[in-house]
Amino acid sequence: MTPQPLDPRKSPWKRGDVCTLGFEKNGFVVDCTSQHLEVRWMPGAVVERIPAEDIDNLLRVAHADSLGPDGHRTNFQFLEAIESLSRIEEAVAERIKTVKNENEKEELDRLTRRLFAEDGCEWDKKHAAELWALLLEPNDVGVVFKFRERLHRLFCSRS
Repeated sequence: MTPQPLDPRKSPWKRGDVCTLGFEKNGFVVDCTSQHLEVRWMPGAVVERIPAEDIDNLLRVAHADSLGPDGHRTNFQFLEAIESLSRIEEAVAERIKTVKNENEKEELDRLTRRLFAEDGCEWDKKHAAELWALLLEPNDVGVVFKFRERLHRLFCSRS
């Protein structure tokens, strides 16, 4: 298979392409239309809309489906991971604003440690999605799960 050309005139821009602006800013294309490109510059995660007349100032350095720096995931997969982590970061910041007291903060800290524990218990691994919801959007978690989680916490030595 022959590699795709980096020149956007020969191979159109795609979400996940890696580009640079004068080698001063590097980022991922997050959206592309005939009128503009939206680029998520790294670090800082600032998204900038580049109008069509300025797109020629960008240089594509890698395609979305090319392997990224770790050699295992594509640039598109890296972009998706970055976007997911950003959404989690924003949700955590919003959740922290609602903390009412020190006990609630300590409870959230314990739950966070459980979610990131490499040696966590099987129950936590099985219910990771619900635990994330409990951490970020506790009002969206049912009373039954909250009760089961509390019981689990009482009897699990790792929780």
